[in-house]
Amino acid sequence: MTKRYDTAKTPFRRVLECSDIDDNIKARLRRRYDRLNPADLKRNITRLQDRLLKLNRLKQKTERQSIINEAAYGHITR
Repeated sequence: MTKRYDTAKTPFRRVLECSDIDDNIKARLRRRYDRLNPADLKRNITRLQDRLLKLNRLKQKTERQSIINEAAYGHITR
């Protein structure tokens, strides 16, 4: 038995090679792909990751404060 693999391709390249997809859609995808800026994408991803981390820290801080209040006052404050 011999396994044969396709040449590695990005999903974008596979879509362009697919005969089932309309040429108008492919042209629209090409235009959008050409406008992509990898450096800008990286900056946006990093900014969103930082925002998620800040939200998580705020959530943890709020939960800790809630636990402290429960212990101090002997009841649930949620």
